[in-house]
Amino acid sequence: MLSRRAVEPNFGMLDLPGGFVDVMETAEDAVRREIREELGISVTRSRYLTSFPNEYVFSGYSVFTLDLAFVCEVDNMRAAQPKDDISAIEFYDIMSVPFHGLCSDSMRNIIEFYIKKEIK
Repeated sequence: MLSRRAVEPNFGMLDLPGGFVDVMETAEDAVRREIREELGISVTRSRYLTSFPNEYVFSGYSVFTLDLAFVCEVDNMRAAQPKDDISAIEFYDIMSVPFHGLCSDSMRNIIEFYIKKEIK
């Protein structure tokens, strides 16, 4: 499942749902909050997968981030709706992800890592 960005940077490109960790928030709490805000569903289980550095350019400024990836199970994927800063939810077979349409190298790296390590 990929989301389509409704905001800059990279408006209209494919992304993984997520966002920034708030002050005094754990990464695990941020995952639950971001999925609830962006998809309207609840994470029932999550586990850390990997991380990749990223350059997030916004309003002409470069912010260097570390993108953390989690594999999540949710309460009801059928209830997911695009909210917050995503315009659409799109489903792809993992081996048919359109890498050319992803918003960043880190998203591509995360998905490639998942395929290499998790798909057997």
